[in-house]
Amino acid sequence: MQATNLITGVVIANPEGFGFLRPVDGGGDDLFLPPYEMRKVMHGDRVLANVTGIDRRGRREGSIARVLERGMTRLIGRFSVEFGINYVVPDDKRIQRNVQIPPDQTGDARDGQLVVCELTQAPDTRRPPIGRIIAVLGDKLTASLIVETAIHGHELPFEFPQQVLDEAASVPMQVEPAMIGDRVDLRSTPLVTIDGEDAKDFDDAVYCEPNAEGFRLVVAIADVSNYVRPGTPLDDEAQKRATSVYFPGFVVPMLPETLSNGICSLMPKVDRMCFVCDMQVNRDGEVIHSRFYEAVMNSHARLTYTQVWQAVGENDPAARNAMGALLPQIERLHQLYKVLAKARTRRGAIEFESSEVRFVLDNTGEVTQAGMLVRNDAHKLIEECMIAANVQAARYLLYKQVPAPFRDHAKPPEAKFEDLLEFLKEFKLSLPPWSKVQPGDYTKLLKKVRERPDSALIESVLLRSQSLAVYSPDNQGHFGLALDAYAHFTSPIRRYPDLLVHRAIKHALSGKPLEKFTYTQREMAALALQCSERERRADEAEREVDERYRAAWMEKHVGGQFDGVISGVTSFGLFVELDDSKVNGLVHVTQLPHDYYQFDATRKTLSGERRGTSYRLGDRVRILVLKASMEERKIDFRLVEEKGDEEPQLPPRGQPAKRKKQKY
Repeated sequence: MQATNLITGVVIANPEGFGFLRPVDGGGDDLFLPPYEMRKVMHGDRVLANVTGIDRRGRREGSIARVLERGMTRLIGRFSVEFGINYVVPDDKRIQRNVQIPPDQTGDARDGQLVVCELTQAPDTRRPPIGRIIAVLGDKLTASLIVETAIHGHELPFEFPQQVLDEAASVPMQVEPAMIGDRVDLRSTPLVTIDGEDAKDFDDAVYCEPNAEGFRLVVAIADVSNYVRPGTPLDDEAQKRATSVYFPGFVVPMLPETLSNGICSLMPKVDRMCFVCDMQVNRDGEVIHSRFYEAVMNSHARLTYTQVWQAVGENDPAARNAMGALLPQIERLHQLYKVLAKARTRRGAIEFESSEVRFVLDNTGEVTQAGMLVRNDAHKLIEECMIAANVQAARYLLYKQVPAPFRDHAKPPEAKFEDLLEFLKEFKLSLPPWSKVQPGDYTKLLKKVRERPDSALIESVLLRSQSLAVYSPDNQGHFGLALDAYAHFTSPIRRYPDLLVHRAIKHALSGKPLEKFTYTQREMAALALQCSERERRADEAEREVDERYRAAWMEKHVGGQFDGVISGVTSFGLFVELDDSKVNGLVHVTQLPHDYYQFDATRKTLSGERRGTSYRLGDRVRILVLKASMEERKIDFRLVEEKGDEEPQLPPRGQPAKRKKQKY
């Protein structure tokens, strides 16, 4: 088999035993890997694979030719002893094979304990993986261990090597006059930061003033590239991490805190180095010209979204008074936001009304409160200012042709889009065909359903139908934002691609030849791919922690009743999303009113033969919380009937409930 017939990709395992190979170049569909092939690899491995044919579902099928790099070196699981053999049962259900532990590598773990296991030998078709215990977490998973298990399980580098800390300690913690050089002095310009109440690393500051053409918008970004230089231990570690990872009450930072929360952070009333995108915005919300330059600034205030919203959104007298001399500038920023928002609508960017669950923890890590974090105009104001700067960065880099990571977002894959159309058909909704659909079509649909009781479900499905955004040195545009070019410029404290973009723009500004730039196009492609993979790892870790905290919160509400909407229908039951917390749980078919249920996979309904009761996506229901498990990340509900709360019954012995055979 010639190398040209091989595909390089990353293994994505499925808990059912099969898997897929995701091509690293982003080209072509995923390759299906049957269970036998998955015995050679583990989730996250980078491999070479052959295309062996087409399976019965029309998917390309493959076989593993060679493992290039193991994607997993540590995992979390339960230590178990059976018939004198030690092994770890992985917590991640995508890892189908238990890890064998030699007798002298148990780390004094006891049967049933939660442990961190380091893999010492990879599996093959005949032998399981082998490992050793490097840490014992405890007898059971508690709320205080949720973040720690995610850090270990996703192999997040949470400790900085000593040489990195030493370099960080050598960085001056103040901006001295001699350091400023020929930077533009913006210290008298009333730049402000606007962030959440618990933010510590301040990447960006903004300033707006009206002029004859419309508005001057200044977006000042922490000049991380001034302190983190290519080839240094600091840069090597930042590149390895690629992103900060945010958990409730805890951050795994990309940079040591002396930089991320110190000299790089645009804290109020102190001089800071910054890199500026200075823009002229016309009255139609279009940036008609811009320039980039290095500057020194002094933030005039550290404001929060709540303060800004109360002042300009709710016109609260106390909040407006607290703004003092900054109030006119905040009002101008709000005026500018309205202009930018209209331009966004005109170009057809998708308007998802995103919301997220916010958990409040006590000092032991227990969840004491959960609620929805609702975005207001203050959040959107900053978002639009950042998007404007990011667009200018992308356009400047395209003009100068310097290698840099663009933020690409493709239109939805055709197969996923066809599934979406089938879903919408059940709600008597539609979109244009895949070949003609535009971002604005999604926005029109979202506006159409916004007042419907099932709008949150429809919006969630539309969001899940989108492609993943990735980093690439080849600009492909951003479908969701309806932009022909986009890059990440505004968060270099927490994202490595932004730091690369800063370096690329600075090289272009220097006037030096392109061949003198630190990175070639090929090197930038490798870095962009790594950043995309690290971003996915961070997303998975954050999602795991979120799911565990949701289960921990619902453990406190077992027996409670809540209203929600059916968010999923399967042959084995209904998934229900609760209104107040967006928690998802399963109503198993045995917890529905006693009947024999038929699952219609096309219409996504579950219908009872005897009563004629039918459950479909979007139906509003009331549930009772039966059980919640942090460890399994599962929440079980029981349906509460409108007329009394009849206890569901299991089918009589010998009469199993009818269901369709499950297929891969």
